[in-house]
Amino acid sequence: METLLTFSFFISFISTGYCLSCVQCKVEGENFCQGPEYQCPKTGDFACGSTSTVTIIEGIASKTFSRSCERRANCGISGSMSYLRGRMKTATTCCFNDGCSPPPPKLPLENMQRIGLTCRSCTSLDSKWCNTEDTIDCFGEERKCILQTTTTSGFKSGQRAIRGCATNDLCAMGSQYHDYGDITEWTEVTCTNSTSPLQQSLLLLALAALLCIKLM
Repeated sequence: METLLTFSFFISFISTGYCLSCVQCKVEGENFCQGPEYQCPKTGDFACGSTSTVTIIEGIASKTFSRSCERRANCGISGSMSYLRGRMKTATTCCFNDGCSPPPPKLPLENMQRIGLTCRSCTSLDSKWCNTEDTIDCFGEERKCILQTTTTSGFKSGQRAIRGCATNDLCAMGSQYHDYGDITEWTEVTCTNSTSPLQQSLLLLALAALLCIKLM
């Protein structure tokens, strides 16, 4: 009888559509934040995540820390991206119980070794698009070219776009939505393969040869 009651409770628990509850908050210049708990979306596989991010623009560093519902596929992500006059590093950790506190995220180590690859790079602080012929050298594990756009709404609002080199982890995260209580962010990511100067030269030669053939 007791087994039957336990099984009935479990079936009832599943049928109600249990949703994980996580703390949601975001602060600047701190290593921790606290806020109210909110339920994660019913659709999707979520955990409670903590994300630490350091951004450097023209030599000036800023740090943010956030907690929110996070897709489990992003748990343990640690990556970086470089762009003209700037660099960004981020890491995410997770836990899996209501209101839990994930362990402190550890940012990736600096790796400024040139790898012979380049990407176009630009930034826009007031739109979701930027494009340029300017390129930067890629470093360390940053073997992808990335266009990352972010739309912020709520207590703070705005748009920004960054194009540069990125690690595979940042590209794998893809587009995502985060709710931090009084601020929401929608981030979209598009990645392509980076190129070497030799590849660029060969492409220009091929285009020039094709043009000559057409003019003959």
